[in-house]
This record gives sequence, structure tokens and C-alpha cells, in this order.
Amino acid sequence: MRQGLSIVLLFAFLVSPFSDVSAANDITPPEIASVEIVKVNDTTVTITWTTDEKADSLVNYGLQPDYGIVRVPTADKTVHSVTLDNLEAGRLYHFRVGSADPVGNQGISADYKFQTGEVTESGAGEGQGDAKAQGNGQGQGASDNSDTTAQTQSQTTTQEIVEAIQNITEVKALQEILEVTISTIKGITDALTIIGPPTVIPETTTALVKWTTDRDATSEVVFSPTREYLEGQYSYAQSSTDAPTIDHQVQLIGLEPYTEYHFKVKSTDNVGVEGESRDFTFRTKASLPVIQNLRVVKVEENAATLAWDTPVPAKALVEYQDLTTGSQNSKGRPTLATTHQMRIGDLTLGTRYVAFAIAENAGGDRVKSQPITFITVKDTAPPLISNVKNDSTLFPGSEARIQSIVEWKTDEPAYCTMTYREGVAGGVDPVTIEAETISYTNRHVEVIVDFAPATVYQFWLNCADEAGNDVQSENFVLFTPIQEKNIIDLILENFESTFGWVKNIGG
Repeated sequence: MRQGLSIVLLFAFLVSPFSDVSAANDITPPEIASVEIVKVNDTTVTITWTTDEKADSLVNYGLQPDYGIVRVPTADKTVHSVTLDNLEAGRLYHFRVGSADPVGNQGISADYKFQTGEVTESGAGEGQGDAKAQGNGQGQGASDNSDTTAQTQSQTTTQEIVEAIQNITEVKALQEILEVTISTIKGITDALTIIGPPTVIPETTTALVKWTTDRDATSEVVFSPTREYLEGQYSYAQSSTDAPTIDHQVQLIGLEPYTEYHFKVKSTDNVGVEGESRDFTFRTKASLPVIQNLRVVKVEENAATLAWDTPVPAKALVEYQDLTTGSQNSKGRPTLATTHQMRIGDLTLGTRYVAFAIAENAGGDRVKSQPITFITVKDTAPPLISNVKNDSTLFPGSEARIQSIVEWKTDEPAYCTMTYREGVAGGVDPVTIEAETISYTNRHVEVIVDFAPATVYQFWLNCADEAGNDVQSENFVLFTPIQEKNIIDLILENFESTFGWVKNIGG
């Protein structure tokens, strides 16, 4: 049913001025009477009524009591007529009429109903002709004698059918009658309506889904993680075991944290009429991080390094305060990780500080640690060397060339050198690589081009911070790649192993 143009008229009603200022003291709304349906077919209906004073004309209507609207905004008549068009054939509609006088007092009728005609083969609607509106409230007309006669005949026929069914003793026959009856009821019963979009209250691994229907019905939710969802197909279904109701809720369990789901709600009334919503989505909450093993790894003259762990990936933040001056500061890292280390600088020597570690999960939920205190002291601790990696590449050619790259990190700015020697058993003098200029950094890299192919090398690192504290790492082993033989070499070797004379070729 298309109501777009009709609904636009509502805005005209809300903003239209009233010209009759002389009736400003009028506070009595028009009295509505004689509501009638004077013409109805498969897609249109004309509704008339009267008011006891001049007023405009308005009809709210819809398949359910939550009406649409059509309005004639001129308040200049006491006999009103409004035609509703673009209706659906063979459907039962609710409506009410309203009228407002020139100063805005509005009268509204009770709820009425009408049914549009069925579409026949010729395309004409089976209209009800002129008819009184059926409803309770002002304007309701008296029933015709023909209606009373038809109602009496219907009651007589129903009684005869009930008595006939009571005389049937075969279970199969009764079952067939029941199935036909239910099928017929479905054919004449209004579709079950799910009112408005469902409400979802998500948690980490559960979600409570709520919705409302226009009559008592069962409760079911079908759903799938978005990564598994196919159009109209759902992997899982969960239902409520409670009695049919108009207020539904189903608790979904076993969900994955911080995961998007597609879902649809479904309800069925006591005669099997079903209703379902369109597809919606929701996302569960991320697992709340927990800060574990918070510790001060290192204290320097003007810096300190804190470390901690989280069981789920989280962002890292440290808030700290100078307990002497009260000044506060913070430092953070936006990447998600489970192990965290943060060095805070620009501190004052000999000062007590309090710090808090903060972890934030992917969903934006934060947790804060208990306070941890430390005092800056003269730096006597050497740098910490970590994340040592090496990678070697062979460049083919008439003379094979090897390029080896060694990378590592220190927890504070430091100057580092790399020392290496061939083999792991000693006996070869080590070689130390030193930079032309001394610089202090946290990330370090050395590129070596003097290594031979298919050779084992041993290397270690020496680092010193700006306070002169130095440290030597453990020994590491590096393997350079083997030079692959070309196809000519492989063919010659194969012939040489088969025919000894090949080695004399070219001799």
C-alpha cells in the first residue's frame, strides 16, 4: 500500500495557519457523526461523515491500527468526503476520521474497519457497494434487516457443522477436517505483523533480542556470523520455550566476542500464521582485557620502562604523575598486542612517580591497573637487547654475492656494535663492525656483504647507553645460503659420473 503522498499532507496540517482569529476562544472540537463508507472496490474507498460546525477533513487508515493519513486541509464544510486510493485488494483496513475547526480544535472518531473487494478475472473488484462503517463509536449506523437475516442463517449453519463434527468417530477424518479448518483460517486471517525493528542488547558471548507482534505468537531468532552469512541463509536458530506472547525475547548464547552477526526474528501464532522481520545486524562486545604482571623493568635518571601482559590483544597507555609537583602526563601505543613495554621519558632525577597502565580492547573498553610507584635514580643499568633477527640473500652471477642483514632493538637509546667470525668453534679472529659516527637509537641494523655462501658464522652485539652502561648479548649463529648450480653444471656432472672421459674435455 502506497501512502507516501498521503503522509506528506500531514505536514501541511501541522503548519497550516487558521484565518478565523475571531473564534480564538473556541475550545470545543467538532462533533463527528454519521461515518459511512459510500463506495468501495478493490483499490479505493470513499468515506463520508458530518460535523456540527465547519471543519476540515482527515482520515487515518492502515492495515493495522497504526494509521496512515489523508487530509483535506480546508476547514469550510460540515459534510465531509475523502477517497482513499492505491489500496490493496481483498484486505481488511482500519480507519478513523478527524476534523479540526478553524482555530485548531480537532475531533477524532472511534476505530472503524472496511474490506476492499477481491480482484476477479475481469479485473473488477467485488465491491461492497454503499455500506455503513463497521466499528464502535460515534457515527456507527444501524444494521439492516438483511444483515440480521444473514447473521442468523450463518449461526444456524455453524451449529449444524459443529453437530456433524461431533458425530464423527474416525480420527483420520477429524484430522483432515482440522487441517482444512486451519488452512482456511490462515487464508482469511490478517498476516502476523512484527512491529518495528527488534532491539538487541549485546554482551561478549551473548545477546538479548526483543521484539513485539500484533498478537500472541512464538519466538525464534535465526542468525549467522557475517563471515558465514549467505543471502537469506542462517547457520543457527534459537527459540524461547515460553508461552506465545506479544512481547518476545530470546537470549542468544555461544557467540564470539567482537563479531558481527546477521539475524532475523520469526513468530508464529496459534493457527500457524507466520511473520518474520527483515535482516538486521549487531556486533558483540570485545573481551575485556586484564592487566597482568605489571612491573618496572628499568629506572633511569630521566626515564623509566614499564611492562605488562594482557590475555587478549589490547592497546597500551601509561598515565603517570610527579608526586612532588603534581604534574601529569601520558604515553600510549595504538597497536593491538598481548605483551606491552612502554618507556616514559622527560622525568626528573631523584623524584617519586606514580604510574597506571591502561589496556583498551578492539571495542574501546578500557581497564586500569593498580598504581605502581618508582623513584628516578642515576642510571646504572645497561640497555636491554631484544628482537634480534638476521636474513641472508644470495645474488647469482659469475661470482656469487651474499648480503646479510642483522636487526635488533634496545629498550633505551644506545650505541651498538656487531662482532662476527667464521665458524662456531673459534680459531678465526673476530671482526667488529663500527659506525663512522656514534649515535644513540632504539632500533639498530647492520648490513654485511663480505660473507661467503654456504658458510656458518657466529656473531654477538655490544651496546652502551648514554650513561656509559654497556652490555654484551649472547652469541647468535647465522647460515648463509648455498649457491645453486646452473643447468650446464648439472648436465656435465651427470655425464662425468657416467663417462669418466668427460672430465678431459677441453684439457
